[in-house]
Amino acid sequence: MRDDVKFPFGQTMIHPETGALLSRRRRMETVQYMGLSRTVEVEAYWPEDDGDGVLVGSDSDTLEEAFLALRAEYAANMRALAKDLRRKTRLTQKEASQLLTGSPNSFSKYERGEALPSWPTALLMKLIADDPALMEKIRHG
Repeated sequence: MRDDVKFPFGQTMIHPETGALLSRRRRMETVQYMGLSRTVEVEAYWPEDDGDGVLVGSDSDTLEEAFLALRAEYAANMRALAKDLRRKTRLTQKEASQLLTGSPNSFSKYERGEALPSWPTALLMKLIADDPALMEKIRHG
């Protein structure tokens, strides 16, 4: 805990919705994004139980940094997955795009990191990358 910083409510405050007493302390919180997660330490006003706390000012910076890191990791995973799927199925970007998304340029955008596939498309891509023979079923109905 930082002694040199003045907190707007001192070391304690009352939760504005629950009325619970909150104390200024650190607690581990898990941030999740698209199936990925990261646990970080967050300093804020927390109740004694596992209930909701109140974050003030820069208290949410650690959570925001974790979220942005997870988002970047997910985007990198999707770029690699798109390339891996195409390599394994020997499809062009245009063919993969038309067969899996109906859009002519989606795989180009996925591989350049300009767009992310929807969750169902990402799941389908994972299934096909694991079993490229599925692409023939998609291609020929």
